[in-house]
Order: sequence, then structure tokens, then C-alpha cells
Amino acid sequence: MLVTGTVPRTTADPVAAEHSADALRNAAVVAPTVEQQTAPPAERFAPFPAAWYLFCTADELRAGPVAKRVYDRDLVAFRPAPGQVVVMDAQCSHLGADLARGKVVSGCLECPFHGWRYAADGRCVHIPDSPEIPEFARQRCYPVAERHGLVFFFNGRQPRFPLPFFAGENSDEFVAGRPATFIANCTWYMVAAHGYDTQHFDTVHARRLLAPPVIDCPAPYARRCSYAAEVVGHTLWDRLLRRFAGKTVEITITTWGGTLVVMTGRFARARSYFMIATQPLEDGRTRCDVFVFCRRSRNALARAVLQPLSLAVRRMFTRGYLVDEVASLGSPKYNPNTLIAVDREMIGYFRWVCELTRQKGA
Repeated sequence: MLVTGTVPRTTADPVAAEHSADALRNAAVVAPTVEQQTAPPAERFAPFPAAWYLFCTADELRAGPVAKRVYDRDLVAFRPAPGQVVVMDAQCSHLGADLARGKVVSGCLECPFHGWRYAADGRCVHIPDSPEIPEFARQRCYPVAERHGLVFFFNGRQPRFPLPFFAGENSDEFVAGRPATFIANCTWYMVAAHGYDTQHFDTVHARRLLAPPVIDCPAPYARRCSYAAEVVGHTLWDRLLRRFAGKTVEITITTWGGTLVVMTGRFARARSYFMIATQPLEDGRTRCDVFVFCRRSRNALARAVLQPLSLAVRRMFTRGYLVDEVASLGSPKYNPNTLIAVDREMIGYFRWVCELTRQKGA
């Protein structure tokens, strides 16, 4: 693993403490070895890694089962009981009917074709006019986590790590805005690699690094880039940021499992929190769902008025920041043979995520 500026830390705590500003300013570059300068071939990356993915919002489930095509799989989500969500394969194990067109009956999802009913663990528990249920009558289910009105599922039999949140923060103290979605014309591992591409911070985002970035692993399945920068751009977004938030910012970008990116920005007068949930598409592109967070207001009036306004403003700034990046990228292609010495942080990320996602689990 390539490390720039610090010795890697690995703990079992997914909310390990962030780096201090002093650590960022005093960071020193560690020269990579020849092996660390070698990026893996494209065929070594898993097409659909074992990681967390955004499935839908809680609001979508109010009307009944929700169907989604996730990479090469047809999945369905439903509520067997209040506060509980199940995500399972959507093709009925009988004759392949679409379970998303069925209905929830007694906590089970009933197939619209022949009335077979599947419980929350995927087992068929009822077949009309049949006293016996065959062993094959079972749907594959996926681990699910529901938080902040968002439903996530893990592409594997058991989650390798808990659904992450911002380091050192209590998720109960935050609320999330509605997701903003865009399609990136590149693979999923190229999307997350932007957080380790220090050259593009200046050319795309007009952020001048104040010190070399610090890259480490704060927890299993997590890789983090921390840096301090000055906002030097002249766009409307940058001018507003300098005016209302501050001209310098400390950023942490943590990639979990290669597909979920958690980002914090500490300005002098503001804090920014947002996540990017990526999902590989079958055509080689990547769906990106971005959702911003703010602290939950304790006052009822503030929750009704100021909180939605805060989320809307944060969403506007974050979307503008990311849209500028996507617009400038075109259709970048991964090529391990064209990465050079200054790409060492990206190479380190590619090596890390390649080995991580090739581990058995999906």
C-alpha cells in the first residue's frame, strides 16, 4: 500500500479520528517503491464489488415494493413490517415472474403470477394448493441498512463493514437531503480515484494545496485522503465560498469498499458533509448519487424552516462543485501504462481497491 505523509493506521473503528491541521501542514512525502509505482491491469478490478450501494429512498417504499436494476441483477425491496426493509432477487424462483409487481401479504412478498409468498429471509412459506414447499423455493436476500430516509444494501452474503458515516460524528444528530444523481462516463474505480488525484484539485476545482496530502487507512476497507487547500477559483461558487465560509478548507475524503465516498470540508465559518454512493452500470459508466447532510435542529421551527433551507443550499453548492468536475472529465479511461510518478497517490489507490474488491464475498 502506498502511503504519502504518514504511516498507515488500521483500526476496527469505522469512525476513527480525523487528522489534525498540524499533521496536514507537517506532512512529508514518502517516495514510492518500484512495485508501488505499478498500477494493476484493468481486468483485475471486480465489475460489481462487495460493498454498500444506495437502493432507494424510504419514501419510494410507501407505495409498495420497489424494483431496481443494479448492475446485472433485478432486485426488489419491500417492507414486511414497519421499520423493516428487505432487498431480494426480483425474479421468482418458480417461473421467474417479477416480484416487484406483487404485493405484501402478512409480512411476505406475494408473487403476482402464482401467489407464492416469500418471507423476510427469502424462504417461500406459502404455495396455493400445495402442502409441500420445494427446497429451491427461496430468494437470495441482501444485507440492508436504512438511515436518514435512505435504503442501502450490501452486495454480499454478509457485510464486510458497517454502513459508514462521518468520522467522529453521531449519525443520529444529522439529517440528509434528497439525493442528486448524475452519470459519470467512466468506471466506478475511476470515480473514487479522483479523491487521490492531487493534480486535478488545482486544474478542475481551483484548490491550491497548502501541504502534501496525508493518505492512510483509518479502518478495514477504508482509504482516506486528507489535505488542506486554499480556494483560489473565480467561479460564482468559489466567490461565495470565500465570502461566507472562508478562503481555506481542510478536506477528508474516505472511500469505503471502493464504492461509497464520505467527504467532510472544514472551512473557517462552515462545515460541509456529503456522501457519494456509486453504482457500476453494465455499459461501463457509473451512477453517482450525492446526498448532503446538516446537523439536526433541536427547535421545531428551525427543523421546519431553517433545516430544509440549509440542506437546499448545501445541495446546490455540492452539486455545482461536482457538476464542474464531471463536465471537465469527458470520458476518462483507465490505462495503467500511462500513469507516471506524479500519479503515485492514484496508483496506490488503484492497487488498494483492486486487491480489496477481488477478495471473495460477492
